[in-house]
Parts: sequence; C-alpha cells; structure tokens
Amino acid sequence: MEHMARTQQERKAETRARLLAAAAELFADQGVDAVSVDAVAEAAGRTSGAVYAHFGSKQGLLLALLDSWKDSVVTVLLAEVAVSDSPAGQLGAVWANVSDASDRDSSRWPLLEHELWLRAARDPEVADVVRVRNAEALRSSARRIDGWTSSVGATPTVGSDELAVLVKALLTGLAMQKRLDPRSVSDDLALRGLAALLGLPSELLSSSDSTHATESTHATESAHATESTIRSPITQETHHAH
Repeated sequence: MEHMARTQQERKAETRARLLAAAAELFADQGVDAVSVDAVAEAAGRTSGAVYAHFGSKQGLLLALLDSWKDSVVTVLLAEVAVSDSPAGQLGAVWANVSDASDRDSSRWPLLEHELWLRAARDPEVADVVRVRNAEALRSSARRIDGWTSSVGATPTVGSDELAVLVKALLTGLAMQKRLDPRSVSDDLALRGLAALLGLPSELLSSSDSTHATESTHATESAHATESTIRSPITQETHHAH
C-alpha cells in the first residue's frame, strides 16, 4: 500500500514537472498570451485536465513556473564562470553565457525571462511574485559579486546592492541589443563595459584569457542551458531552470 502511494506521488510529481517544462518552452518560443492550456498539455503528453488539476488555471501554471524559477538572471549568466581562473577569463565566460543565441536551447531561458517580465508589467498578480523573486535574487547576487570583486582586487564605484542591479541591466541589455543587431555589440565591447562597471584594473583585463573563456563557454553552453551547476568566486548556487 505504501509502495502504491509512493508511486502515485511520483507520477503526480512527474506530470507536474512535465507541464512546467512544456509551459516554459512554449512561453519562451511563442509568448504567454499565445499559448493555450491545451497546447501546454499536448506538449507535455498530458490532458488539459491535468493542467487544471495541478494548477487550477493558466494563470496558476504561470505563477507556479515563476515559483519554480528560483535563480536570478545574474546567477544563470555566471554559470560558466569557473572555466577560467583569471578575472578576465571569468568575465568572458559570463558574457558568453548570456550572449550566445546560436541554438534554441541556449537562447530559450533569456526569452522566457523577458516574457515573464513583460507579463508582470501588465499583470499585478504576476508583478507581485516577480518583484519578491527579483529582490531576493538581487540580494544574493550582491553578496556573490561583492565576494568576487574583493577576491580579484576590483574597485567598483558603487555599493554591492547597486552593482548587482547594474550588472544585470548591462548584461541583459547588451544581450538583447546583440540579438537584434549582432554587429553593434562585439565581445570586446561587452567585456570592457563589464570590467569598467566592476572596477576591474585594466592590467587584469587580458584579451587572450577572456577570448579563450568566451570560446570555451560557447562550446559547452547548450549542454547547461536548462540546468547549470555553479561553482565560482561570485556565486556557488545551483540553478534549475524548470
């Protein structure tokens, strides 16, 4: 009897996970408003009744997806920072992680992030969830970035709380600009911008190290796009996208 109950719980957990994963993929590819409950159910290999049973509505599904998306954009951007021991190489890895849009897997999560923010701008209920999640993520990012700048001898001109906001804004803004017009944002420009913002001494910004890290991250990025284990001076959290 206990085994049967456990199996039923496992099936429910699997169905919930499949629905969340399908919703994340469809919301990123098509936008929240364009995706129906039936479409999510079909993509997950389940019935629409399963969506309503687990989440109550499409809005409930969206809120559950937000709740499961525990880590900030910055945390995900830093996922490959451990590919290099040098500060310049680490910044190169950060930029590579956010800027690569060479395949659907590597580009899907930032699209979903933008989609959720757009939804939040129009929906007060979603905005409340996003606001709390964003505040928690920025606090965590501020602590990690503060530790990293101290360890490499960087001297930013603003405090860690403000720096977390600025780093997120710079990276996501440059990535979007590059997606729209790739020629307008070179890797060198992005790295110099990051270094200036973080107060990294110019002698530590080695172009060879940063370029190597950027290339290495592009080579492995798609394998980590949906689930990244982070071990770095900046952040030591684990990201589970779905």
